[in-house]
Amino acid sequence: MVSDSNFIPQGELWRRLFAPQTVAMVGASDVPGSWGFNIMRCLVQDKNRRTFPVNPSHPAVMGMPTFKSVTEIPEEIELAIIAVPAARVRQVVAECVKKTIKAAVIISGGFKETGDEGTMMEREVAAIARAGGLRFVGPNTMGLANSNAGFSILGFTGRVFSGPVSFAAQSGNMGTRIMQLGNSRGVGFSKFVCTGNEASLRLEDYLEYFSQDPDTRAIAFYIEGLREARRFFQMAKLITPHKPIVAMKAGATSGAMAAARSHTGAMAGSDAVYTAAFKQAGVIRVETEDEAADVLAGLIKQPLPKGNRVAVLTMGGGYGVVASEALEKDGFRMARLSEATMTKLDSMLPARWSHGNPVDLAGMDTMGDATVTSCVEALLEDDGVDALISLIGLARSDQMMPPGLRAPERMHLPDRSALEARDKKLKELSVRAKQLGKTVLSVGHVPALMPDSQSAEPQETGIALFSGPQRASRVLRHMLRYRRYLDEVNTLKDQSAATEVNKLE
Repeated sequence: MVSDSNFIPQGELWRRLFAPQTVAMVGASDVPGSWGFNIMRCLVQDKNRRTFPVNPSHPAVMGMPTFKSVTEIPEEIELAIIAVPAARVRQVVAECVKKTIKAAVIISGGFKETGDEGTMMEREVAAIARAGGLRFVGPNTMGLANSNAGFSILGFTGRVFSGPVSFAAQSGNMGTRIMQLGNSRGVGFSKFVCTGNEASLRLEDYLEYFSQDPDTRAIAFYIEGLREARRFFQMAKLITPHKPIVAMKAGATSGAMAAARSHTGAMAGSDAVYTAAFKQAGVIRVETEDEAADVLAGLIKQPLPKGNRVAVLTMGGGYGVVASEALEKDGFRMARLSEATMTKLDSMLPARWSHGNPVDLAGMDTMGDATVTSCVEALLEDDGVDALISLIGLARSDQMMPPGLRAPERMHLPDRSALEARDKKLKELSVRAKQLGKTVLSVGHVPALMPDSQSAEPQETGIALFSGPQRASRVLRHMLRYRRYLDEVNTLKDQSAATEVNKLE
């Protein structure tokens, strides 16, 4: 067994992977649509680091002179990206070891996911790398990105907006899907990595890295199977009191388990065991990519609810009924509004309002009207309200308009200054909600204006917007469960501290 002293320190490894200064692109190509082309296109646009294309068959790629091997590059290389046929990967990795490269991303597929022959090749590649102190992502990976460092080799994806979430996925396609959905809800990502077959670095390694990363406030995973499950859950239990972890776990059925093995060679394991372990470790398990994006939006934008008393603000009675039903099914109670709150609402609303919770504005024209934000503020200040779901979209005004009207020069709606004042007030309300420790979630009720149909553009009001009351309620349920988990952890910590004090007395 090779000593771990061959490897560089973990901190330096992560820097080279996610913020390298010099990059060798092995398999660089001028052929549009190829991995070598798409990754090179990312790298040549990156002015923060130097790229060295490697291709023994072509003297130049994208106007840059190539090298026949990484060993010919005259400078130290911090990261090698390998996108060549599987049969050539072993030789390329050996050349990286000879060059004393310590970090790599192996894009190439055709290994363990293909069967016994591929498994043998993958083991040989891993052995060569380990003997030379080289750690790598993959093989069979889409790549990685660090938005804070402006570094991305995700050649087949669009722009990823920066933010406080770090995300590791055992599928590049699912990872990309969740990031795009997250962006549409105003969720930005600090780090992303497609873990691939995990022949060297494993999902558990990324969990350890994200837990220590100062740019990461929340952690997300798409999981098909854990190779070091005990390690994962032991770490998660230590991390979740400080950073929330959201996990989408696939592979619950026999067919899905077989698909996972053919995808990355992952063993999915018992779903019931995973469910119990996630709960004990405080990991928020979600079922779909939409739910993952929704929950992340709630977690990073709003404080956790202190209890289960919810107020609902609506523009029509039917939507309020649907929201109330969803909330009660998820274990919430409709908050009883105080006399002071009722008096405030009476002073702002027409006589036909519902005079109860849900607070029904009975079809008022609210675009640009300060009434909505005033009602939100009144409900937040009620001591009997732990959370608010507004069925009147609390997004930026331009996001609540049809696409053809979003550009400022085409905004012909009356009283534009009122819209701008509304947007400013929404930001202030988001700050106020955090000060009061109240959760505010919003629902866009017009299908064409829902988050799912918007282009990926982070919302700036600080209030998460969802496409239906059921989804908002589900997010709130996850947030309350996480809050109760944290309360239990803190209670146990206090009891333990009290026990230690008693021993000293």
